Amino acid sequence: MKRIIAMMLALTLMLCGCGGKAEAPKAEATQPAPTVAETIEEPTTEPTTEATEPPVYRNPLNGEIIDEPYTDRLFACTISNMQENLPHVNLCKADVVFETYVNMNNIVRCLALYSNIEDVEAIGSMRSTRPIFNDLAQHYGLIVAHAGGSNTALKDALERNIENFNVENWDVMQNVTTSYRDKTYNRSLENSLFSIGSGLKEYAEFAGYAMSLERDYGFRFTEDGVPAGGEDAAEITIHLNYKQAKKDTIMVYDEELGKYAWKQYGKIMQDQISGETEAFTNVLILSADVTNEGLYHYADFDAGGTGFYACGGKLIPITWTCAGEREPFNFFMEDGQELQIGVGNTYIAILPADGSVEY
Repeated sequence: MKRIIAMMLALTLMLCGCGGKAEAPKAEATQPAPTVAETIEEPTTEPTTEATEPPVYRNPLNGEIIDEPYTDRLFACTISNMQENLPHVNLCKADVVFETYVNMNNIVRCLALYSNIEDVEAIGSMRSTRPIFNDLAQHYGLIVAHAGGSNTALKDALERNIENFNVENWDVMQNVTTSYRDKTYNRSLENSLFSIGSGLKEYAEFAGYAMSLERDYGFRFTEDGVPAGGEDAAEITIHLNYKQAKKDTIMVYDEELGKYAWKQYGKIMQDQISGETEAFTNVLILSADVTNEGLYHYADFDAGGTGFYACGGKLIPITWTCAGEREPFNFFMEDGQELQIGVGNTYIAILPADGSVEY
């Protein structure tokens, strides 16, 4: 009994020595979870795209704005420029007109380049092709339409792989009408042949020529092509002289037209059908190493050279280069910057070493 009481007393003393009731261990303090309303979202930035200007496409021969890149083939027509074969028909609907000697005995002809040949109803008068035209065709990737040609010229075109055809070869052309003769202009029979633009394109397709070609043609355009700091040149006389051969082309600036009117053989040129003055926005005069081999003229276009550019009654000296036999001509101002020419058509004279320019 005493033992039980003693044990109970000891137990009581132990409980009293603990200082009161025991506490549960404290949990570590934690931040309350935010409610939906309290949730803070980081600001987000939508990706922005800078506004870009739509591309501007230009006709590579006249600089006019077009809806899409120009990839059509250029056509060229060989046109007489002898006094007895004038006036021309729709020569100035060409975008670029080259004037050059083609063979001895003072024979001067034009090679007219058209970017939209199918829109031109009549072109002429058509004459035969020459080796110097083949050379230009090679530089610009042209399809050349002509009124036949000498064996030398046609063989040269074949060797250069120039796509060309005779507009008078009706037997081969089947139902395609590429030309007609008009004797009402009081001309000799050989100078009465005129080509039909839509027929030329149709025949080229019939012949299997590639009808698209994307390439650079060397012309750079600006809306105002008047050269800054240019000298006054209201009238420019181009003496196309080669040995004993002499022929003058005069460009007279017409303020009303805003172009250079073409004067030769003592008169301003006017179209045979429309009566429109033949005039050009741009005038390029290119000095070139022109030589003759036998009957025909040739030019070393790959060598480039010097020259002049005129627009809006002002003229500056230029240089021009060519990177190879299948590359176009490139034009530069005297300080080396690329020449920018006016939007519109262009006349280009190939000036032999014996030639000269007055303005």
